[in-house]
Amino acid sequence: MMLSEFVERTGFEPMPAEYAKIEEAYCNFNGDKDAFCKAFVDGGGEKKIYQARADEIDRLNGKILEMDKSAKHDGAEYERRLAALQAELDKELEWKPYEFTQNISQAEYAELVKSISGGAARYMTDDEALDWVCQEFGFDRSQVTILHEIDEQEINRHNLCRASGRKIDRRPVYCATDYHYIRFNAGCGAWQWEAWNGQIRPFYN
Repeated sequence: MMLSEFVERTGFEPMPAEYAKIEEAYCNFNGDKDAFCKAFVDGGGEKKIYQARADEIDRLNGKILEMDKSAKHDGAEYERRLAALQAELDKELEWKPYEFTQNISQAEYAELVKSISGGAARYMTDDEALDWVCQEFGFDRSQVTILHEIDEQEINRHNLCRASGRKIDRRPVYCATDYHYIRFNAGCGAWQWEAWNGQIRPFYN
């Protein structure tokens, strides 16, 4: 049975190592692929696999905690082994780049930046961006900070998000009164905003 056939019949897509075990069980099953897939669903196969994943994550976290207690005397070795386990845990969690859908996407920003090479747009200075924000939206200039970067976000297969530690370019760009971008904070960073094409939008991270 091909993986696509299994997914079509069960609505569940396992990881390669998981499907290898499923395929082995199918070979030992007394019935056709439809019967096997029905038995998988009826028997809670998907739930069992998710539990196995959770158990593996708990095992890795347990090993990290164990190392934290036993290896602090050897700093260099501790850091090396901890990093290896953290990388293994990250691989298990399948972290991948993620953008909050409420924010302006990097693709939209990149499209605006393309206009710079043709001379239709330009990067704004901080003073120009401050003037625009304060004049258009009534902010107190002394309370506004113009930002040039945003944190790259990641999401894992359990839909948990984190900052990756990498930065993404978001310098203020002006093309027209209805086509521009400014990322800024107000009130000592308590309020985070994006100015996009004449509108002000909350920024989520």
